Amino acid sequence: MRRAVAVVLLAALAIAMPTAAWAAPTTQVIQGSILRLVSVADWAAAGRLLPGQPVEWDIAVSADAPDPGVVRIAVSATGEARLLLDVWTCPEAWTETGCPGGATALRAGWSIPRDGVEIPLTQIADTETAHLRLSILLDPAGGSGAGSTAVRVHAQGAGETVVAGSGGGLATTGLPPGAASAVVVGAALAVSGTVLAVRRRRGAAPEVGRRI
Repeated sequence: MRRAVAVVLLAALAIAMPTAAWAAPTTQVIQGSILRLVSVADWAAAGRLLPGQPVEWDIAVSADAPDPGVVRIAVSATGEARLLLDVWTCPEAWTETGCPGGATALRAGWSIPRDGVEIPLTQIADTETAHLRLSILLDPAGGSGAGSTAVRVHAQGAGETVVAGSGGGLATTGLPPGAASAVVVGAALAVSGTVLAVRRRRGAAPEVGRRI
């Protein structure tokens, strides 16, 4: 009985407690004639984005151009769900502990417009590699947060444009605010009901062997 109660409580806490949404990142390479984007994100987590649980998206932008030039990097969004973005750039590849060389903030707590317009972030020489990290969070002031929003990163240079994104479902909302609390309450009620049932059975046990 104690084991059953513990399992239910642990399951409820696992659902309710905020966790870093970076459980199963996947890598996608978008290769143009000159430009190259390497995108790393947990799209499964992005598809069930919850309040207070940001999704991190790393993108490396590089080029192999025959002549010196500049690569311009921008971001755009379309959809219904309001999102807040933090955007950093790192001189080296991001690690599990962050940016080895110290990150530079490009945007912080930014409510990205959802009109599809490309908004410039930064630019690099075509001999450099930009290591971007986007932290995407549901805007707590966005009401119910229903719907989904697609965020895309654009790289442009040497006469071509390459785009990284997830189609129309980068930030599909999951459980509405308060749903996790409801799960915990429901689990607590289920545990209470189980305990009461066990107590009743224990109380009735002496009656089974009583002689009439």
